[in-house]
Amino acid sequence: MTAMETGHGALSKDFEDFCERWEWGVRSLIQNVSALAGNLGIAAGTMWEEDQYVQGAFKVAVNSAWGNPHASEDEIEKKAWGDIFTTDVYKPDYSAESFEKGAQDIKQTWSDTKDTVTSNGKIGSLKDLLEQAKGNGGKG
Repeated sequence: MTAMETGHGALSKDFEDFCERWEWGVRSLIQNVSALAGNLGIAAGTMWEEDQYVQGAFKVAVNSAWGNPHASEDEIEKKAWGDIFTTDVYKPDYSAESFEKGAQDIKQTWSDTKDTVTSNGKIGSLKDLLEQAKGNGGKG
């Protein structure tokens, strides 16, 4: 404001000084509030990260007692709580395809076992086992 607008030159100068100090005071308050908001934001982000970590740790612990033992920790942490408690144990597959696959798996396992036992040349039958034992002087 000019001296004419205020009515006196000294009053105009005092008003200008007041406005300048007010501006710096407001600027200082805004910087303080901005710093406080930044610190709170960092603290809020840290708390959120900590909550996610704790929740993930609990999910892994619950899964180890209740859920899928073959799932990785990353897979478990991404699951919802309901998905951890809902396992296939409560939804068995009684379809014909499931039984056929199970029978094929059993046949394959027995075939692999037979091949392993007979291919090493040490065990073919009980008779072969006894002959090997006698050939080693009965030392087994």
